[in-house]
Amino acid sequence: MCVSISRMVAYCLVTALVGWALSFPLLAQTGEKGDGADRSRENGPLVPRIDGEWIKLVGRPSLEKWASPEAEPVDFTVFRAEDGRWQLISCIRKTAQSGANRLLYRWSSAELAREGWQPEGIFLSSKPEWDHAEGLVQAPFHVRDGGQHFLFYNSRGCHGMTSNDGIAFEPLGKRAIFRMGRDVCVLDDRETSGKWIAYYTSPEPGINPATKNHTIRARTAAKLEGPWSNEAIEIPPITPPAKGYEFVYAESPLVIKRGDYYYRFEQLFVFRSDDPLKWEGPPIASLAPKDPLKRLAPEIVTHDGRDYLLAYQWRGKDPRGIYLVPLVWE
Repeated sequence: MCVSISRMVAYCLVTALVGWALSFPLLAQTGEKGDGADRSRENGPLVPRIDGEWIKLVGRPSLEKWASPEAEPVDFTVFRAEDGRWQLISCIRKTAQSGANRLLYRWSSAELAREGWQPEGIFLSSKPEWDHAEGLVQAPFHVRDGGQHFLFYNSRGCHGMTSNDGIAFEPLGKRAIFRMGRDVCVLDDRETSGKWIAYYTSPEPGINPATKNHTIRARTAAKLEGPWSNEAIEIPPITPPAKGYEFVYAESPLVIKRGDYYYRFEQLFVFRSDDPLKWEGPPIASLAPKDPLKRLAPEIVTHDGRDYLLAYQWRGKDPRGIYLVPLVWE
């Protein structure tokens, strides 16, 4: 009799506790972890897949004093400023500016996945007092750390800028913070190696005739401000050279981490490794099987726990713009 009463009391207590727990809403995911970050730890390596239709965020911009009918956006970066608005900063090539004809232009939007972002005008053009090459600022890449926004780009090496609000940026000195070719991508690997890793395109005489002497190199640093390593580790492209565009897979490198694995994008071919400095094929995914060169210079943006793939389009029915599509990991 006493045992039956004890069991009944225990059952009532458990039922009450479960009911109390279910009366509260589930906790929403916080931060900007991608969809695959936790599942990769639970289930092992993942494979990315496009999950929807591409939408066009921006097209050819009006360039004010350097307007040109051939001007077009290419390598870019997307991030959210402190006021909540999304920022898209892109290299614009074939402008009327003298020299290399490249500068940085900015758009903004209250929503990430929305067509037709608001033009905000020229973000940065070359400054001789910052030791820029004439008409050459190129391939921006945004990283956030410790409440600060960092923006990296190339012009005679890798230059950096910082901002408190993601709107107004100041230079990290007036010289390049390390030597490089172009198209930098910065990975936060501090949790594993204690370092940041900067990947970039490196044209080098004699390095690989098959890719018109283009390769990828990487430097490391404990802090974004530097100093960055003098040693540059070679990470050669894996994808076979494309006919007529032999160095395309050495351009615009992108490496991200999901769980315990690193994912490297050679344009829209994706490779996976457990070491961010050692890679081999074959690719685990091709996100553009019909035309791998239609969209280039990919970026991954995470918002509300979901990943989005962005790239600039340079051929097709409606070329010359920057596009976005949802990305899932399986």
